[in-house]
Amino acid sequence: MPKLNDYLGSIISSVSNARVMADIQTVKVAEDYAKHELLRHFAVPRMRIADVELTIPVAIESAEEELADSVDIIKNQQFNKVIYDEITKNLGRTSLPLKASREVRSLMSDNANQLELDINKQRKLTPVAQYSSHLAKEVTRIALENKLIKREQDAHEAQLSERIQQAAERLILSNTQKTRLGDMNVIAESHLLKEQKPESIVHIKMRITEDGMEWQQIEQSDGDVTRKLLPE
Repeated sequence: MPKLNDYLGSIISSVSNARVMADIQTVKVAEDYAKHELLRHFAVPRMRIADVELTIPVAIESAEEELADSVDIIKNQQFNKVIYDEITKNLGRTSLPLKASREVRSLMSDNANQLELDINKQRKLTPVAQYSSHLAKEVTRIALENKLIKREQDAHEAQLSERIQQAAERLILSNTQKTRLGDMNVIAESHLLKEQKPESIVHIKMRITEDGMEWQQIEQSDGDVTRKLLPE
């Protein structure tokens, strides 16, 4: 399903392309007028779009939730502690041998840095899935190298990834009080809208007003000529 901003943007783009096509046709007409003995004295017809009013029916299928505030994962000791505990529990242990523990903690520190950057850039929890998957894969490798597990690697890795993701998302949301609606996925196809309940359909009223731009040639006092794209 399309996102609402992409759908509305495509409509505006289509109206703009219609104006482009009209201008190209105007140029062709102007050339024909110039060649005609009588028409060359007539004004060349040109279509302008003053206002376009649209009523657009859509049904909101889903809305992504964004984080309104930045998250602080690197300095959050509780975050790292809980994730470490999830790892040890999944390995069936209360603690890890010194060598394995150092490797895991170093791995967690490096990945926490990138996770914080990605979340604050996107304002979404989407990067948590990649963080969890990568962390689970590397922890499983460390566990196998240190002979901490004997279970099938793929099964253990998938289970650990899921537990890390659930814990990470829970911790981040608990420390982030403010959220806001992000991108909305909408149903816009007419045959699908017919299947929706009337109360589920939203009618968006939108007015598009044309504001043209034109190239202007400006000659400086020293003779230099510059061209600028300015509003008409």
